[in-house]
Formats: sequence, structure tokens, C-alpha cells
Amino acid sequence: MEKIPYDQIINIQRKVNIVDVISGYLPIEQRGKNYFAICPFHDDHNPSMSISPEKQIYTCFVCGASGNVFNFVMNYEKISFVEAVAKVASIAGINLSIKAPHKSRNKDDTYSKFYGMYELANKYYQNNIKTLYGKTAISYLKKRNIDESVIKEFEIGLSLNDNNVTKLLKNKGFNEDDLIDIGICGKKDDFVYDVFRNRIMFPIHDSDNKVVGFSGRIYNGESESKYVNSKESVIFKKGKILYNYSRALNEAREKKQIIIVEGFMDVIRLYTIGIKNVVATMGTAITKEHADLIRRLSKNVILCFDGDSAGQKATISALQMLENIGLEPKIIRLEDGLDPDDYIIKKGKEKFQNHLINAMSSLQFKLYVNKEHTDFNDYKQISNYINSVAKELEKIDDKVVYELTIKKLSKETGVDIDTINSLLKNIPKKKPELITKPLKVKKSKYEMAEEYLIYYMLRSKEAILQYQNDVAYLTNKNLAMIAIKILDFYEKKGYINITDFTLFLEDNDVLINEVLRIDSFDLPDEVDVNVIKDYVKTIDEGILNSEIKKIKEQISAESDVAKKVILLEKLATLKKKECK
Repeated sequence: MEKIPYDQIINIQRKVNIVDVISGYLPIEQRGKNYFAICPFHDDHNPSMSISPEKQIYTCFVCGASGNVFNFVMNYEKISFVEAVAKVASIAGINLSIKAPHKSRNKDDTYSKFYGMYELANKYYQNNIKTLYGKTAISYLKKRNIDESVIKEFEIGLSLNDNNVTKLLKNKGFNEDDLIDIGICGKKDDFVYDVFRNRIMFPIHDSDNKVVGFSGRIYNGESESKYVNSKESVIFKKGKILYNYSRALNEAREKKQIIIVEGFMDVIRLYTIGIKNVVATMGTAITKEHADLIRRLSKNVILCFDGDSAGQKATISALQMLENIGLEPKIIRLEDGLDPDDYIIKKGKEKFQNHLINAMSSLQFKLYVNKEHTDFNDYKQISNYINSVAKELEKIDDKVVYELTIKKLSKETGVDIDTINSLLKNIPKKKPELITKPLKVKKSKYEMAEEYLIYYMLRSKEAILQYQNDVAYLTNKNLAMIAIKILDFYEKKGYINITDFTLFLEDNDVLINEVLRIDSFDLPDEVDVNVIKDYVKTIDEGILNSEIKKIKEQISAESDVAKKVILLEKLATLKKKECK
């Protein structure tokens, strides 16, 4: 692996702010002097990852993930430390000419031919729409208020009825079977043909902005299916991809909001009215993978699915999935059963924006759905309605919302407020969700002395020199390695601080996590030489006790009398040391 000089790593780190870098990946919020984010390294529901601008490190209080800016990028993007340094360097405006390690490129190398096929096909389709053959398609798009700037932004193209994509890709050396497997071509009676013919083409990009599929739409009065979509493949999984994700990334974080729609035409339509913080599920139900992607964009989510009954079912399903990961989406329900694309065309930008401003809370939406399916002439259905609302009210903490909902419920049903309140008291309160934290293991005074000594070695040369002169070794292997690294760092640099030392450890996550765990101890920062001496004395005592225990075990296991006598003499010597 190519090595980057430590001084260069330090220089890069000092030209970026870890808060700015992480905010490019996750929504963050400030609390006091630190920032917090949903931890991407475990199934986090509440922001548990703290980011310190002062120390330039991050720490998750639940799963223990921690490190500096390079460790975050390395672990988030699953790339090597060297690649992470290069990525952060580019953010700092520093160009590093390095070769990426072969191991980390294996996946891209495996799939690069497939990305290449789609990229070439995408360019071919985009070129087609600019030719004479594309005039009718351009006219169709303009009638739907999609102008040339939008066509260019979304890389909209055109497939023709000439089988030229198959010919082009085969001439470029791509394998026929691969073209069929990846979904660009089909085969019938030994004839290989273009899957997409006479359609306006909308490329689908993954989160890395690589083309992984297409959706082709009829436009000239054809009788075939309205849309033809790429089949799922090794690079295209609908359950793992949100349309427009890579474009919406910065917009969502800037506006602190993400809008979820069903279709890619809905996304494009919202773009035409200046709303760019939007992604689409492409007609499939929101999956756990989708939910995780959404959570990385913003915790302020608005669901705007089609206004018909199918859209309502999709909204209920999406709401449940997002609530499962700790999000509380708002909901837009469009009248007349319209989807966002048709709604904006027929009713205009202002009416849609009014929906956006007045989006329903999840509680309001659930009440709306329950009310819609209740016959208020049927007492049993009224009772079921009140009970369903009561269960939802048990989940909320906002007293004002609670009171207003109770009054509204009483007015709708004619049931007295006191009666509804009494019913609520009979429903068990929802137990607060427990955050599972790593169990604290009770440690001996010897183990604690080793950790406390490391704590002060990370802060002062006095503790480092005390360790160097008076400590034989540390029994904890990780702490022993950290101590050696501290000595090495101090010898080379002549100083010690947490931030620079974690950079010195590069990609050793185990040691970095240990260093930052110990650094979080609630101990005085001021170094007391006498306290350090006490730690050293306790460590020596622990080593001696460990050696005595080991000798005793050997004596018990030894059957040879002569050897046992030698061991007893060793034990006596150790006991004398213990008495001093």
C-alpha cells in the first residue's frame, strides 16, 4: 500500500474541519460546543454520534465508533485509509497523486464493464434526442413543460428502432451475454436486440452517480406499455436505489428537508418549479435500505405519493418503515387522485407549494385515514375509531397536540371528553425505547491504573517519561501497544496531543477506539506527578501478583519434585518483593 508521509497527513487534516466533512455525508445539529448526528455505523434512531470541532474527532456513545476525519471517510465509504486521505485532501483543495490499493477496487473492477455499458448507452441516447429523429420527442417534452435545461440536467435521451445500441456495444468489445444479463439487450431465436426502442429514455443513477438502469417512456401514441424499465441486475436493485439521490444530496442538507415521491417524472416536475430536494422510490415500497439512505439526507421527511388509494397504501407502508428507524415524516395527500407531476401541470405551482407548507403530521394522517374508513352512523365503528386514535395519542408527548386532538375527536364523535380521557387511561403507556449501550465491565485497580496512566501519557511528557523509566510493561496488549506508539510519536515529534496522535495511528481502528475511549474519562487534565507514581506502583503490584499467580498454577500442575522445589524458590523470591 502506498504510504503518505505523516507530515502531509497532518497538513491535510489542519486544512479541513471534521464538522464540515461529516456534514457532507450526514445531517448534523449543534448542541453546545459539539455537533451530533445519527451514527451511520449502527442502527441508530437518535443522534448518538458526537463530533468535536475542538479535538477534530467523532465518537458514538452507543456503538463506540470513533476516530478522526480520515477514519470517518474510510469507514463510511468502505475505502482504504490512503484513499480516504486523498478524498479529504481533495476537499481541502490539495491534489494527491496516489494509486488506490488494488484490494479496495475489486468491486468496482468487477462491475466496471457494466457501468461502462450503461454509460456508453446513455451517451448514445442523449445524442439521439439532439438529432432530427429527436424532434417529436423534444416537442412532446416541451408540451409537458420540460425544457432543454431540464433535458440536459436529467440526461434525458431517446432510443430508436434501429438496434444500434446492441451494435455499438458489441463493436466496443462488450460481451453479448453480459449485455443480456445486465438488461440493455434481449435475445430471441438467436437474435440479440435493443430492449429499449422508440422511447424517451430516463437514466437511473446510483448513490455514486453512476448509471445503473433506464426507464423508457412512450411518447408518440404507441400502444405498448407506458414505461419499460431495466430489469434488476448486479448493479441495479430498486430496493437499494432512490432516483435523484446524488443530485438531491446537497439540496436536502441545505434545506434540512427531503421530499419523497413515487415516480421519476414527479421528481423532474418538482425540479421545474424549483424544488430540488426530492427523490423517488420508482414505484416500489420503501425498504430498510431506502429508509437508511433517507435518514442520511435529513430527519425532516415529507411523503408525497400519488393521491389515489394505491398511493395512500404506499404512504401507510412508508410511514411505518420510517417510524421504525426513528423518523417522523409529514404527509401530503393530493386531491383528485393525482400524482405530483399531473397535479402541478393541472393545478399549478402555488397549490402544490401550499400543500408543502401545510403538510400533515403523521398523527393527522393516521386520523385522516381512520376517519375516512369510519361510518359515523355505526356505533361500533365509532368505538373502533376512538380506540385507534387513543392508541396513537399514547405515543405523543406534546400536551397541546394531545388536548387539541381530544377536543376534535369529541366533536367528531359526540363522545364526551372525560369519557375519551378515561378510555386513554386504560391503555398501557408505550414504554420508552431503551438504547442498548455496551455493558461496563468491572475492572480491577490494576487495569484501571494502566488506563489512567495512558490517559495522562496522552496529555503530558512527564507521564510519558515516567512510563519510559519505571514501567516494565502493561498487561493489556492494546494499552501496551498504545504506550509504545506514544513513545514513538513523542520521540519523533517532541510533543503529544490527541488529534495528531490519532492521525499517527492511521487506520488502526482498534487502537484509535481505545485511545478515544480512554480520552473520554472524567479525570482532571492537570498532571500530578505523585498520582502518576501511584499508578506506576499499582501497575508494578499488578505485574507481581500476576507472576505469583502464574507460579502457583505451575506448582499445582508440576509432578516432578525437583522442578517443584525450583518453582517454590521462585515463589518465595516473589513473595519477598511483595512484602517490600
